[in-house]
Amino acid sequence: MVVVGGEPASMRRVHQVIDLAGRLGAGVTGAFLRPMFPLSDYGAGGAWMSQGLLQEAVEAHALVVDRTEARAQRAFLAAAELQHLAADWIVLDTVQQLVERARLSDLVVVPPGPLPEGGEVTISAGQLGLACGGPLLVIPDHLGEMSIGRRVLACWNGSRESARAWRDAWPFILAADHVAVAAVRSRPDFDDDAALRFRLSRWDREVEVLSEPAPGDLASDVLRRKARGWGSDLLVMGLYGRPRISETVLGGVSHEFLADPPCPLLISH
Repeated sequence: MVVVGGEPASMRRVHQVIDLAGRLGAGVTGAFLRPMFPLSDYGAGGAWMSQGLLQEAVEAHALVVDRTEARAQRAFLAAAELQHLAADWIVLDTVQQLVERARLSDLVVVPPGPLPEGGEVTISAGQLGLACGGPLLVIPDHLGEMSIGRRVLACWNGSRESARAWRDAWPFILAADHVAVAAVRSRPDFDDDAALRFRLSRWDREVEVLSEPAPGDLASDVLRRKARGWGSDLLVMGLYGRPRISETVLGGVSHEFLADPPCPLLISH
């Protein structure tokens, strides 16, 4: 499921996802999250407006949203048809509906940061990743038309989150042209590196293990350098975080990479 909006970057993501789905033999669902009427943009929550003026504003907003959704749907379905890809379209009215549909999806594709179509009630990629129980493909807006999933770099530190991301990424690993593992730990673990190579060799996959010891506060810098140096077009990583009553707290590496991804991310909690 790919979250589709009216902005140009959204359609670039659509084309990248359709190309990826074609290589993986998958179908794709476009999901349009309708922005709510921005009542807070009107002073005192619109209390100063007459009922008639407020109704006109609500109807004008709905008309703009309807037109945006119709354009996005046409462009999405046309792109899928051009690649002979099975596709369907859904419209979601609330963030909660988005979370519920994400839980039914094999993979959810979103931009980094807050989703632009959420209106006053927003949800970020990190929050959705913690809530949906499955993998997210996070595609930055600045990458242009680059292909995704041909050079897959999987982050590994032996944690539960990295193991979950590894398993969720398996279809991408098997379909990739090149695979590497970035093993960044506080100290080297040569037995673990050998086990990683052995597992992939059973599937006839040659893999580079890019192992480097680094303290936790330097892990994000090391991973970013390895992703760029190796030329990764998909970085697989565990999503670390926990919800609190009033906020979602992400781990340091997760927070930094979602704020400024060096390449597309496949994240899983």
